[in-house]
Amino acid sequence: MQLGLIAGLTAFSLAFTGSPAHAADPSDTIIESIVLSPVSKHYEVNAGASTSDTFKVINDGKVAYDFVVYARPYSVSDESYQPDFISKPQNADAYKWVQFDKPSYHIEPGQTVEVSYTIRVPKGSTPGGHYGVLFAETQPSGETQGNVVKRTKRVGAILYMTVKGDVRTGGTLENVIVPFFQFNRPLTTAQRVKNTGNVDFTAKTNLRVYDLFGGQKFAATREYPVLPQTTRRAAVEWPDASWLGLYRVELTTSFLDTKSSSTHYVLLVPVWVYLTLGLLIGARVLYAVARRKKTKKK
Repeated sequence: MQLGLIAGLTAFSLAFTGSPAHAADPSDTIIESIVLSPVSKHYEVNAGASTSDTFKVINDGKVAYDFVVYARPYSVSDESYQPDFISKPQNADAYKWVQFDKPSYHIEPGQTVEVSYTIRVPKGSTPGGHYGVLFAETQPSGETQGNVVKRTKRVGAILYMTVKGDVRTGGTLENVIVPFFQFNRPLTTAQRVKNTGNVDFTAKTNLRVYDLFGGQKFAATREYPVLPQTTRRAAVEWPDASWLGLYRVELTTSFLDTKSSSTHYVLLVPVWVYLTLGLLIGARVLYAVARRKKTKKK
């Protein structure tokens, strides 16, 4: 974790992914499509200093539109990291430090607009992590296409900031969650990572799945930012697992100075297989009981 002020502009659209933020509804038949990029930026800034930068908004749709830009607080509501853009905990104040050069823009189809902004960190800001989110939001024109009304679409970039000073990093791996019995796809794994410091860090999880003969069936690596004084349930899934199988699962997680590896086994069998098996066993037991009663009568 690089000390200093680190602002990661991580694009998202509802779920937070490592891809440029993209908002479009294929059911609209429309209309407007808005993309925000890049996914991250990093700065070295002291408290009381300022830095200027840009992000890009791309119109990859078929119509022109206006959009506005603004900043909001960012925090999370639970271990699944559901985003919260309304609550204002103490460290969700980075949005107050952002000033955009312009509040609104117009963009044509196929055009890219560069949005400029300046981050001014107040003197005396508390060392450690501060968070916010930068939004770009389309503005409805009031026009319609057929029976479809244009709706606003919003994309954004999470602002991760760390103010220099008494920065403390620390974290623990709370537990690994890999159920042996799993009843449907995807094959799921999760690890709970707790941040005990005052600045965010990134937990990197590597999942490898093997069959019983040692053949690798799946591999994936995921990275998860973990905010200060929170616990994150970092899940990694195999979406295309066979509906029936016994697998060896290897998980490796690393963050800060911690690296942990573990091996697990997963039996993936649909519920209806167990129900069918139970019915067969029950029928067999009833048949055996009935035969025994009939034999006693004779």
